[in-house]
Amino acid sequence: MKNEIKNRINEALYNFYLEADESVINDSLKNDIPNLDEYNKKKKQIIFLAKAKAKQQQNDYLKELVDKFKEAINENIEKPVAVLKQLIQGNPSFALYRNLDKLSNDDIIEIIKDKNLIELLEQIAENDKSH
Repeated sequence: MKNEIKNRINEALYNFYLEADESVINDSLKNDIPNLDEYNKKKKQIIFLAKAKAKQQQNDYLKELVDKFKEAINENIEKPVAVLKQLIQGNPSFALYRNLDKLSNDDIIEIIKDKNLIELLEQIAENDKSH
């Protein structure tokens, strides 16, 4: 019961802040935060670092995925190659590629961009477990 009440209060506060005027929010923050400028500076820094971390993680996933696809192409592992072929068919600009071994890392990145990298990694990892 307590958690339900807390959740409702938090939801009401969230909705209030979504609909509230910015000046009302700033007045509320002034009561709770002694130095609002320092708070805003710290908030921007945290947001910047969070975005950088997310971008770095995405780049790491992308590099790992490209390495796995290249390895699968070189070793002729069926499942990852089939996934890559399916992605190529979904991208008409790469439909002319018949020799997967001639794909560069940049080509693979172009093929898999805007795809769910984690989902693709899981598909390949699932194939690794079955072999």
